[in-house]
Amino acid sequence: MYKEAIQDAISMHELPSQWRSDLLSEAEHVAKKKKTAKYRKDLRELPFATIDGEDAKDFDDAVYCVRSNNGYKLYVAIADVSFYVEPGSKLDKEAKKRGTSIYFPETVIPMLPENLSNGICSLRPNEDRCSMICEMSIGLDGKRKKFKFYSGLINSKARLTYNQVEKHLKKLSNIKQSIVHESIKHLYDLANLRLKLRNERKALKINPKEAILELTKNKEVKNIIIKKSLFAHKLVEESMLLANESAAEFMHDRLDLGVYRIHENPDPSKLEVLKKHFKIPTQIAKKSSPLEMINRCLREAHENKDDTGQILVLQTLARAEYSTNNLGHFGLQLKQYSHFTSPIRRYPDLLVHRLINTSLAHKKLGMRQNELQDECENSSMLERRAEKASRQVEQVLICSYLKTKIGSSMDGVVTGVTDFGLFVNLEPYFISGLLHVSDLPEDRYQFLQDRNALKGKRRGGIYKLGQKIKVKIAAIFPLERKINLIISNG
Repeated sequence: MYKEAIQDAISMHELPSQWRSDLLSEAEHVAKKKKTAKYRKDLRELPFATIDGEDAKDFDDAVYCVRSNNGYKLYVAIADVSFYVEPGSKLDKEAKKRGTSIYFPETVIPMLPENLSNGICSLRPNEDRCSMICEMSIGLDGKRKKFKFYSGLINSKARLTYNQVEKHLKKLSNIKQSIVHESIKHLYDLANLRLKLRNERKALKINPKEAILELTKNKEVKNIIIKKSLFAHKLVEESMLLANESAAEFMHDRLDLGVYRIHENPDPSKLEVLKKHFKIPTQIAKKSSPLEMINRCLREAHENKDDTGQILVLQTLARAEYSTNNLGHFGLQLKQYSHFTSPIRRYPDLLVHRLINTSLAHKKLGMRQNELQDECENSSMLERRAEKASRQVEQVLICSYLKTKIGSSMDGVVTGVTDFGLFVNLEPYFISGLLHVSDLPEDRYQFLQDRNALKGKRRGGIYKLGQKIKVKIAAIFPLERKINLIISNG
């Protein structure tokens, strides 16, 4: 089923999954480029470290933090993909066509050939690597004061995992490379200061549960576990947010052009649905801004352990996109934001590196705004394609796993209401099934769109969004990703 699922996703979404020989030849050729250059600052003595998941192979970013009496100096080193992949080259055209790496359980379709993505570009430990450096001065209050970008040469002193860093922070075990201990301590202190500032600006706290599929040797799902949220994730995340914000500010101040990651205000009509679900009084709703409204709903969902509420909030929010129009980021509550930190796996980040390099070299931009806007729109579209393909494979594998549960009863929550039935989320399995209107207890049901509910005409029974419901799995069609449900007690 595993191979079929991936092959199905590749053909359905027309994913480029093979490498032509001319692309591999070009990758071999550029990988031999000489790393040292007069313009590259030598930072090989600094104890940079990469912090990633257990199974990561492409290390985009490395961090180093030092503290003085005035505050912190944070160095974020990002793989210098732009040094190897030049505009207009065959590799560049292919990366643009792919737009992003696509992740499936235990498999990836990379944006760049492996000898670049996992090899010469990847910030592997104890190897010299070309990097783009964002060096930032941060006050003792956690506020960013100054920043600068330049090309650097680094030599990462440790390849750390989130679990290792978490255990080190909790004093459960020590990171064996003692050279990075000081830096980790300062990164921890800095992350705490940054999280405090994030709270003050009322950035959204969305922590949707993420599933990790554990596979057997035969690539069948043996377990579905919820990804743990660790402070080690925040430690890296806050460093990357600072670098991304600096990149956006750099483009805004130095260039007439930029690639921004934008997140617009929510659609007012979707906010109405949210108000009804959370039963927010009209008087409060009128006085509240969209930000206050969303934060109130998130707080309530969190307090009541209401996963459906969280899902509804996510459905209310606009999608984050790439654009040359600097419209700010609603979710992060930032005036300007960009993606700078993952050029190995995201094409827009590579574009941002090139824009920054153009300014640093005092060269003219080789692109007009309308051309760059086309690139942004294409990248947003390819990102959506990648998400759909990843989710599709995940759903096929979960459906296949659930075939052993046909006839079993389980708890579910109504996450969608239509005139033909209810979409019910099977909470432990991160997937929804359809409970068809014809399988609801004997009655004729009317779809009340304004209330997101189905109501029985004769008996008045009602099924609505967010309602907990006990269901039984009647049938499963894995490759179609369909689960048919019936009411458990009927």
